Amino acid sequence: MGEVLAVILQSRAAGRTFRRGALATAAALALAGCGSDTSKTEGTTIALGVVKGVTAKLAPRKAAGGGGVPDPERLAALAKASFKGPLILAQIEKAGLLTALGETGRNGAVRTFATPNEQTLVFRDGLLTATRGLGNDLMSAKTAAVAALILNRRPGTAARTYRYLDGEGTERPLPMECAVVTGPTKSFDFAGRHYDTVQMDETCRAARQSLSVSNSYWVTGEGTVALSRQWIGPALGHVTIQLVRP
Repeated sequence: MGEVLAVILQSRAAGRTFRRGALATAAALALAGCGSDTSKTEGTTIALGVVKGVTAKLAPRKAAGGGGVPDPERLAALAKASFKGPLILAQIEKAGLLTALGETGRNGAVRTFATPNEQTLVFRDGLLTATRGLGNDLMSAKTAAVAALILNRRPGTAARTYRYLDGEGTERPLPMECAVVTGPTKSFDFAGRHYDTVQMDETCRAARQSLSVSNSYWVTGEGTVALSRQWIGPALGHVTIQLVRP
């Protein structure tokens, strides 16, 4: 599991502990995958696959040891039974593993979620702003302008900046201009909850590099990001996040 998400976020917000035993059992049921296409259309298929169940493209029918692999609903149920706080499922596409993360800290709109080994993803209003311990980490991201569009399900243009670690451990800023468009509506049930959402697609381009990034968010009328597929950085690619318990 060490390659999926990583080391604890260095902040007071990550100080609260949670029951690791059963959640670790759930995380141990991670899914080994083989899909790595990061195009916009494929990304939407991958993200919705978390809701519908793992497809053969995302995960083999048998784990390495020969046992069956649980679908996301089963993993969510195991995590909910072991941890009483907010929960998400996350899958980094290049690593091809699905795991549960429990909330370990909250500071206003900023929420930190961690695996049992304290590997973390940090969000502001549902948009990914940092990771820790992945190698080539997303150190921070300025997302306020695009979040105002996405959470209000409103099309428009806005700027955002990623700051990530390159292969030599140097922090690199990546300013981007982003266009947000409204997509189709999507209703789905997951882990005992019903969501009525609108798909919001974000395409960001870096002027100084020939780089284009696509993110997708399934947003409720209350501005909750129920499901998303978000870019971490050039080396790590995309992560799909499914809300289990708000």
